Amino acid sequence: MTAEGLATDTDGADVLHCYRHPDRETYISCGRCDRPICTSCAMLGPVGARCKECGKLAFDPMTSFTPAQLVGGSLVAVGGGLVGGFIGLQVGFFFALCLGPLAGGFLAQAVMRVTGFKTGPLMRAIVIGGMAIGAAAALLYQASVFTGGAGGLPVNLFLSAYVPSMLVWLIAAAIGASWRLR
Repeated sequence: MTAEGLATDTDGADVLHCYRHPDRETYISCGRCDRPICTSCAMLGPVGARCKECGKLAFDPMTSFTPAQLVGGSLVAVGGGLVGGFIGLQVGFFFALCLGPLAGGFLAQAVMRVTGFKTGPLMRAIVIGGMAIGAAAALLYQASVFTGGAGGLPVNLFLSAYVPSMLVWLIAAAIGASWRLR
């Protein structure tokens, strides 16, 4: 066997062996680095077969955000989470369960439009994290209104009355957003 996995067959033809799987014979080479690759290691693209290292994108435009897109998407997600949190607190458990997925899908679509239809794990984090921050802000505001002053509700009564419906709304909205972002 010679350099780069090149061997001579019994018929005199050159047989290549994959650089990652030396036991596999192949007749394909990477279009960029010229290393022999098997069909499992080949990434097919518009310019031909590439190995795993050469086929990776240095900059993926579908998952890379500009600072303006990050700020805009985050603001829309937090604002939508705030509005949804107030609605989720007002409508109760059953309606939060029914309306949560619709609100989450709508919010995910709004954030996608602001960010230029980006995808990926960072997009999920922006949408679901923004919803959680907005919902927490709505819950804190409602807690300050209902528990403040001499005639306010006790904190434990507020928590037992409002937190379950908020959690149901947030989980249902996160499921709806994840469904929309897949």
